[in-house]
Amino acid sequence: MGDLNGKVAIVLGASTLGGMGEAVARRLKAEGATLAVSGLGAAPLDTLAKELGGTACEADITREAQIKALVEHTLRHHGRLDIAVNVAGVAPRVPFKDFTEDHLMFMAKMHFIGPAMFIKHVAEGIVDGGAIVNISSLSAYDPLSGIVGYAASKRAGDRVVQGAALEYRHKRLRINGIVPSLVPTELSRQGMRNFGADPVAFEQSFVDLTPLGRITRPQDIAAFAYMLVRDEFFETGQIMHYSGGNSLLGHPRFLA
Repeated sequence: MGDLNGKVAIVLGASTLGGMGEAVARRLKAEGATLAVSGLGAAPLDTLAKELGGTACEADITREAQIKALVEHTLRHHGRLDIAVNVAGVAPRVPFKDFTEDHLMFMAKMHFIGPAMFIKHVAEGIVDGGAIVNISSLSAYDPLSGIVGYAASKRAGDRVVQGAALEYRHKRLRINGIVPSLVPTELSRQGMRNFGADPVAFEQSFVDLTPLGRITRPQDIAAFAYMLVRDEFFETGQIMHYSGGNSLLGHPRFLA
């Protein structure tokens, strides 16, 4: 066991096989944490929870009542809450000319309102000195055409992280955000195919703009999330880039 032994962690967005949420859950478990995994899809969550010796609680981040129920589930089944990581997100490609109010409201619920409700309910139930991590996106800081609604809502979510870090200072909570660039998962690759891009060429365009020579993997995000939730990590309200240096060079500009 690692240095999270005895701690209880929620990971929201853990239902996608091979995704960042699953990778985070596995890393926290490897370091000793007890897991409550959540997201959409009861079957994959149950499978992951059984494998990791934790519990599963399906929850939609766009529904506050389900987020509240997730925190209550964790406290009821595990007796405490020390760590919470939100990886939930979706990035549909919608050009500006095709914006609808429904699209923008859904993006806001997923990446701005939802994370705000997640942090709110977690912060009320978590132990003093606990750690909360929210996953952002480089598109919130470096323009990438076709996903402006997603990018803008992610940027709003980052401000939520900073505001929460200030308002929960009485509990000494460490609330921080991670800004990855492209992270290849089956879900992201399907998104590339949906707007006519070849996933191999698309990913290579990011590799070419990444000083460390490869794009970020789910396991990289899991490793960084683990670092942020350790008791030794002494910081809050920070939005930290983690992309192998891709943030220095930005996104490919040829994308329509």
